[in-house]
This record gives sequence, structure tokens and C-alpha cells, in this order.
Amino acid sequence: METTTHNPYKNLSKFLLRSFVAVLLVFALQACGDDDENGPTDPPSETGNIVEVAESNDDFSDLVSALSNAGLVSTLEDDGPFTVFAPTNDAFAGVDLSGFTEDQLVEILSYHVVSGNIASGDLSAEQSVEALAGGNLFITADGEVRINDNATVVDADIEASNGVIHAIDQVVLPDSYQDVVGIISKRYGLQSLEDAVVSEELTAALQGDGPFTVFAPTNDAFDNAELGDQNLAEVLQYHVIPNEVLSGDLQAVQTVETLQGEELTIEAADGSVTITDNSGQTYEVTEADLQGTNGIVHIINGVLNPAPNIVDVATEAGNFTTLVDALGQTGLDEALQGAGPFTVFAPTDDAFSGVDLSGFTNEQLTEILQYHVVNANILSSDLETQQSVAALSEDSLFVTVNGEVVVNDAATVINADISASNGTIHAVDNVLLPDSYQDVVGIVSKRYNLQALEDAVVQAGLAGTLQGDGPFTVFAPTNAAFDEVDTSGLSDQELQDILEYHVLPQEVLSGDIESGTVTTVNGADLEVTVNNDGSVSLTDGAGNIATVITVDLQGTNGVVHIIDGVLLPS
Repeated sequence: METTTHNPYKNLSKFLLRSFVAVLLVFALQACGDDDENGPTDPPSETGNIVEVAESNDDFSDLVSALSNAGLVSTLEDDGPFTVFAPTNDAFAGVDLSGFTEDQLVEILSYHVVSGNIASGDLSAEQSVEALAGGNLFITADGEVRINDNATVVDADIEASNGVIHAIDQVVLPDSYQDVVGIISKRYGLQSLEDAVVSEELTAALQGDGPFTVFAPTNDAFDNAELGDQNLAEVLQYHVIPNEVLSGDLQAVQTVETLQGEELTIEAADGSVTITDNSGQTYEVTEADLQGTNGIVHIINGVLNPAPNIVDVATEAGNFTTLVDALGQTGLDEALQGAGPFTVFAPTDDAFSGVDLSGFTNEQLTEILQYHVVNANILSSDLETQQSVAALSEDSLFVTVNGEVVVNDAATVINADISASNGTIHAVDNVLLPDSYQDVVGIVSKRYNLQALEDAVVQAGLAGTLQGDGPFTVFAPTNAAFDEVDTSGLSDQELQDILEYHVLPQEVLSGDIESGTVTTVNGADLEVTVNNDGSVSLTDGAGNIATVITVDLQGTNGVVHIIDGVLLPS
């Protein structure tokens, strides 16, 4: 992220640099005085201390002067070891320090010092180290060593008796001397946010007077974000509040308006702070109160999404009022405000007009509504000619595409791809029902792989019978099974005889099936075999064998078992 260089401090540069070195000099002289009082001193080291080494190097003359004038003896009274990231004279040439007080100079200079001896060979690709000033320095090593994504080490590992000096080509500043852009750009863990701010040309705005509060997502948060085709600039502005909010000023719960115009909900409890966005997703503040010159930065573990969630979109649409009311009644509205992603096949108010929901218990209504929801984001462009998808109710939805999108051979998508922050809504013109709320005919007709059986039942005039009280057990041949049998020359009565041969006049679940002979509605016998592997085979009157491939599709008046062959009574 490019930051604007502020140079109101030019004359102070030399003053500060003189201060820093002078303090180290005083510290060294005091140490020598102590040695005189306590007896003979050790022979002098061939390498001088940090101050002596800096004094002997013409590139650090400004630094030596600044250290002398800043009164840093109390800070550096320890014997070390120290690591000093030392700005060269050229680094100080572009900085005017005249506007700083002595205390500020001390803070800035001690921000260049780390307690401990850190050689360049000790560095990993990324690390943060605490400076004597109290803030962190952010170091990256990738071919070259950089500090705070701003200063480059131009001469490393200059040894001293009480530490090491690394010469750098820029003066580095603590957070409190930088705007919110500078606070972000120095941190390698916020590189993705920096890149996004630059790409959307928001840098200058965030370097303005403010004050701002910025919720800064980490690189990992950006890697895991699913924002679809949302405008990135609006997403970034959704992370900014146009005033300064410190963590200590928060109430238990508050709603705040962002720079983007949408609201965030902030909660503070037990020392932690969470942010809930429009999608209903909640993220944590992992590092709070990074105070800058024009605002404050809080680091968070997710990218906030300004787009309304599925429930909000459905509410605003105006033609899903019955659905929204039902979601609220069952408590599913909270689930659909979560992260998702979800795909909702949403019945319109017209679709609900022919359905009386009052006869359902809350548990039943929950199951029916869950049957309209898939735990994935499915756009119409993602659909194949035929597919089955698992709904939240654990039943399958059967979707076909042939010019129009039809679900369960009953509901047509009349408005597709209504986008929400946590998924997609497809408006449908009928309410969808799980198997347990349909008769055996409904169970067959919703499945595109049983279309041939449905057509045969309608042709033979058996639909009304199989929608009766029952109970029935239907062995349902697949389309592929019908392809193996030529029924084109059969009369309706002959077709009815064959279909009735697939129906038992009682309900038999797979767990109750035993080997033996059963009598069908047709009146003819059917041989049932339970194999050693638990599978079930059916042998018809013609000696053909069909295998049960799907069991226990339980309906209101019986059960359907899908088989891979057509049964013939003779």
C-alpha cells in the first residue's frame, strides 16, 4: 500500500539522530565509571559497543547526534544485548523531526531498538519482534530483509560488543505516528487488505483526517472469503466506521453504520469483541486498538459481507411473505441468516395459496421448509439436464432442466438466481413435499428416473387406485428397466395387469422382508429372495430376476422400493 510521505519534520532529523547516539554514549561512559569504582577493568574488546561502532561509521553520524539529544540513557542502561535497526544519514535526509517533542523522539528512536541479538541468519520469512518503544516491528526476509514493508536493510550484521546493528534506508514509525493505512501496510499479515485498498483506490480517502475505525481482515480471512460478484470497494467501505471506536468504549451490544451505508452489530463480553455482518456471520476481533493519527485499527478473522442474507432478501422481495412468516415461526430464519452457503427453492405467496399449513405441527412444518433448502450455492447455470440434490431435511430433490427448471416434476422455477450474501434463492410456483408427506404415486412421479413407470400408471388408469388408503408396497422399475421391455403393443388392461403385479396389498419395509412367496394385487405370486449379502431379489412368473436397488421410500399410504427390472406375471 502506498502511503503519502509527510515531511513536516526535516530539521528534527539531525537532532533526533544526535540524541540516540549520545544516549548510548552516556550509557557506555557510565559503565566505564562503574568499572573504575569496582576495581580493575577487563581489557577492552576489539569490537566497541553499539555507540562506539556507530560513531566510527560516517553513515550513522545523524543517528549518533539524535541519540545524544534524545536522552535515551534510562532506556538503554542495560548491558544489552540490543539489535538496532539504524537509519543511515540518507534515511534521515527525507524526514523532518523538528515537530516532535523530546518524549516523542525517544519513542521513535527506541522503536528502532530490540532487546536481544538478532542476526540476519536468525530470520525466518516473516516475524514480528517487540521494540523497546513497546510496539512491534514486522520483518520479512525474502531475498532482502525489510522492516514494516517500508525500510530495507542495506548493511546487515554490523557487530558490537553489546549487540548488532542493521543499517536501514528509511526511518520506521510506531503505529501512533502513522495513519490507518500505514498501520495496515506495515503488517505482512494484512497484505491482502493492503492490496485491495490500493486496487480500489481507497488509499487517499483512508489517509484523510478521519477519524476512522477500520476492521482489518487477515490474509487468511481473504483467502476464505466468498463475496461472489459484489463490488470490492463497497465491501472494503463496509469495514470502516466514520468515527473512532476503542474496544474499551463498547457497550454489550451496539449497531453501527459503516462508511458503505449498511450496519454492523458489535458485541463485547468477557474481554472479547465480535462483529456480525449482514450475512449473519460473526467474526472475532483478534487484535484491538491499534491507534493511529487518524483513527484506529482492529484486526478481525473474517471478511465482513455487506450484502443482505437470504432471509433479508426474501423479506425485501415482498412476494415471499408466507415463507418468511413460516421461517420465523419455526426458527429457521436464524439458520438461513448464517454463513451458508444455501440454495433455497422458495415458494411464492401464490404457491402457498393452495396449501393449508395450519394442519402441520411445528416439527412437520420445519421438515417441509428444510426440504426446500440445499446446503450449497447452486446457480441455474450450474445445473445439468437431470440431478438429485440432498435437502436439509435429508431427503432428495430431483431437478430437471429442459428449457425451464423443474423440481420434483411439480414446481417450476419462475425467477432464478436471486443473489444473497450467503447463497441463492430460486422462486418456485409450488410447495415441495418430502416423501413422508406424499402417497406412493407422488413418490414415483417426483423422480425423473421413474418417469416411464409414472407414464404407464397414468396410461393404465391406476393413479387413482394407488392414491387410495392402501397401504401398498410398490416395486418400482426404473426407466432403464422399462427400456428393456417392449410394452408398446399391450392393451391398457394388459399394462394394468403388469403394473398390479408390482404392487403388494400391504406395507412391507426392507427390514420385514423375508424369503418366500408373496401374492400381488394382480393375484399372481412373486418369489422373494433375501440374499446372503442382505440384498433382495424378485423372481417373476416368467423366471426373470430383478434386484431391489433402493429401499424404504416411505409415504402416506405405503412404501416404494426401486428395482432394476420389469416384473411379468407370466
